Amino acid sequence: MKKLLQSLFVLLFFASTAIAQDRTITGTVTSSDDKLPIPGVSVRVTGTQIGTVTDANGKYSVIVPSGSKTLDFSFIGYLTKNITITASNTINVALASDSKTLSDVVVVGYGQQSKVLTTQTTATVKAESFKNMPIQTPQQALQGQAAGVNMINSSGVLGSEAQITIRGGGSISAAGRPLYVVDGVPLNSSGGDYTQTQGGSSGLNPLINISPNDIESMTVLKDASAVAIYGSRGANGVILITTKKGASGKTRISADYQNGFSSPTSVEEMMTADQFRQFRTDYLKANNQTVPAYPTASYNWVDAVIRTGKSNTVNLNASGGNEKTKFYLGGTYSDESGYTLGNNLKRLSGRLNLDHKISDKFTIGLNYSLSHIDMDRIGSENNTYAPLTAAYLQLPYITPYGPDGKFQNTGFVANVVAIAATGINKNYSDRSTGNAYLEYKIIPGLRLKTDWGIDNYGIDEKYRETDLLTPGGYAYRTHYTDNKWVNTNTLNYDKTFGKHTIAALAGYSFETAKLTQMMVEGSGFVSDDLPNVGSASTPITASENIYEWALQSFFGRLNYDFDKKYLFEASLRRDGSSRFGPNKKYGNFYAVSGGWLISNEAFFNKDNNIAQNLKLTASYGTSGNDNIGFNAYYGTFASGSNYLGQAGLTPSNVPNPDLSWEETGQLDIGLSARLFKAIDVQFNFYNKNTTGALLTVPYPYTTGYASANRNVGKMRNRGYEVSINSDNIVGRDFTWRTSFNIGFNKNTIIDLPVNPDEDGRNFLTGSAVQRAITGYSKNSFYLIRYNGINPQTGNAEWLKKDGTVTTTPLASDRVIVGKGNPDFSGGITNTFTYKNFDLSAFFNFSYGNDVYLDGLQFADNFSSGSYNKSVKLLDYWKQPGDNAFAPALNSSTRTTYQQASTKQLMDGSYLRLKTLSAGYSFPKELLQRTKLFTSLRIYFQGQNIWTIKNKDFRGDPEISANGASNLVLGQSFFALPQAKTFTFGVNIGL
Repeated sequence: MKKLLQSLFVLLFFASTAIAQDRTITGTVTSSDDKLPIPGVSVRVTGTQIGTVTDANGKYSVIVPSGSKTLDFSFIGYLTKNITITASNTINVALASDSKTLSDVVVVGYGQQSKVLTTQTTATVKAESFKNMPIQTPQQALQGQAAGVNMINSSGVLGSEAQITIRGGGSISAAGRPLYVVDGVPLNSSGGDYTQTQGGSSGLNPLINISPNDIESMTVLKDASAVAIYGSRGANGVILITTKKGASGKTRISADYQNGFSSPTSVEEMMTADQFRQFRTDYLKANNQTVPAYPTASYNWVDAVIRTGKSNTVNLNASGGNEKTKFYLGGTYSDESGYTLGNNLKRLSGRLNLDHKISDKFTIGLNYSLSHIDMDRIGSENNTYAPLTAAYLQLPYITPYGPDGKFQNTGFVANVVAIAATGINKNYSDRSTGNAYLEYKIIPGLRLKTDWGIDNYGIDEKYRETDLLTPGGYAYRTHYTDNKWVNTNTLNYDKTFGKHTIAALAGYSFETAKLTQMMVEGSGFVSDDLPNVGSASTPITASENIYEWALQSFFGRLNYDFDKKYLFEASLRRDGSSRFGPNKKYGNFYAVSGGWLISNEAFFNKDNNIAQNLKLTASYGTSGNDNIGFNAYYGTFASGSNYLGQAGLTPSNVPNPDLSWEETGQLDIGLSARLFKAIDVQFNFYNKNTTGALLTVPYPYTTGYASANRNVGKMRNRGYEVSINSDNIVGRDFTWRTSFNIGFNKNTIIDLPVNPDEDGRNFLTGSAVQRAITGYSKNSFYLIRYNGINPQTGNAEWLKKDGTVTTTPLASDRVIVGKGNPDFSGGITNTFTYKNFDLSAFFNFSYGNDVYLDGLQFADNFSSGSYNKSVKLLDYWKQPGDNAFAPALNSSTRTTYQQASTKQLMDGSYLRLKTLSAGYSFPKELLQRTKLFTSLRIYFQGQNIWTIKNKDFRGDPEISANGASNLVLGQSFFALPQAKTFTFGVNIGL
């Protein structure tokens, strides 16, 4: 009996010891918001590596060692909770949402991902960044806001297309626009095919019909893991535009009114009539030429074409809904007159976004936008019908009015005042875009979605010149339509198995579009009161072109993460395009990426105050570019040829059944973290290589063809980006936040078709002064070097190729002297709030790029008496020792002084206070008494109000008048400078 009691005592002792050492605690983790269970929550014994994760029902079970006092519960999107272990073996926990983390969800191709867990490199610009900004189109909101995105406004002309380059671009000569996707619908963007050029190189802005007020966010997809899902159209980057949606709760109504005025940021100073007459008299006498009797009249053409621009914009929207139905309804009306005579733009747009939950299984939705543009256009670039160009060049003693007080014909440089008063130059456009979808939840975690989208664009242009400008009068009318429909079907699967989370996407899409171009043209009108082309007595042109294309795509993406620490993503897309030859219609594009969330490792001290959310990512993949126009691979013929008196056809295009898209392979390595619980930092290095570039290859004259389309040429873009968002001070009454980004890029041409220059390097011509050269940037300026005015002789001097001084340079003396693309660009924003006051200052900058001002070949032209001159020519050499701007009036170099050289090439680096805004929000306590307003804010904004630039730069450095061109960047022929704008506004919430 005694031995039995001893044995029982020993068993009880060991049992009690075991119980004292280990306990099993179970429970359920739910959300404090909706009381639903949360799977995948990390449950750890504080200070140890012992832990588990909740299952699909939010349940957990963990063995807790003796002496343990607390458990840590953490999950992305929720605030971490530390719970004290009590006597109970059941601990249920409700986690509160971390609003900051939950808002850090990024939009990606065909879906969304957690910013913390994504391995893609993207940049997101949210509506708060451009709210109430006086911008015409969404692209302007990207300027200086996203690292690696270089955005340059092509000119100050309303409706002109901006130049957007993402990580240096992915093409040498094919169209360089990024792909714009609005709520899942890829937009038609053939801006240059929609309109007559009006003398300008830039086409219409492809996003001119979209109201910035309807946009919730814009996400720029940059690395291969982000863009490969768009396959053949991702090489130049992808910009995803997400519009505003409704939310459950009381209907919220918001109204915003803006009123502003504008002026040019800079204007070239030209000679007055008295200055011109005296200058020309001195010049002709110095060269023993006869001085004519100049008219005594005087007129300031620049003052005549520049006015105070005005803008009025009204935005009105309503949003709301309940658990089943959510809606957003928005409308915008804007009426803007540019600071240049004749340039006006009116826009009316509306949007309806609707989501309805039919049942637990089915959800339907609609996103639809309709807009109308009424625009008065003007010639904008290298055109004597352009108001500012003509004003610069028009002789200052010529007036718009004759002795009879009526408009007069002013010759080659048009009477632009008369054009604005008597002519018609209208552009009307109507655009409807949108999509409707049906989503079916097959089983928990598995969703099927079918989406039907449209982009229907109609553009109508009407142009009429009176008899004053063209004897008999002249007119044309164009009507373009570009109608697309697209069907996208996707299957999404999301599932968590313990520490494993899988997300898979499989999809199929088909889209097709038809572009129709019609034009009628005529001259000879019996009266200027007859505006229509049908009244012309002499038909000139009646043409119609129709282009159709289609794209069929299969795509998929797989995401996997283990324990919220090790991340993996792979995507694949197969595109079939009608734009390419029968041998190469289909292409495959892929990407693989991985990430390591270092801060979730057990060895990482989560309680440290230095670094949180520390993540390392890497990716590699491919994407393509199909922007080569239509029918480029066909062997086509041109009609209208005369062969022995009979109608005939002439071969015009070399057939190429192997023509295919360009391919860009990209490597990206990134590191991101949150530092000191206040600063979000992201660093990325990338290396992009484009192969099979779509180029026009010169053919021997004996073939009968000038050139042919071929997949030849290689290019590299290499650089790195830094983004910093900092909460500097966050107090009860005062906050100060800073956002900074900078992107460095070096562009290099690796290989081109055989076309050697004087030094044996293959090159491709972009313009008379800019070319792509093997081993250098695709936007290299190739010019004679200007050496200045010799103070002793008064002669202008240049440098020969070997660097020796000469007064008679040759074309063979040209060398590479600069480039149009910057070394780096970016922006910095500082936002301050004090109680109900707010102040924000946004600077953007560009460094290392050059700008060629072609118009100076006319403004600084000594010998021609047909154009007005810059006042700088008055500073000409008079005696030995003078450090003059221009040569002596009788110098032998006076006739070549204006030739293309580095004299017209300027350092385009600048730092600009792009936007300064200040506002006051009325206290909510005061507004509640009105029982009408929920919010009320008044504000003031200035745009382009201060610029630091090179002291010798003449004009606005933020210029690139060739729009989306790849081979021509940073050139201008009297392109309109940016507008300096001041805006007053009020925002009302009801």
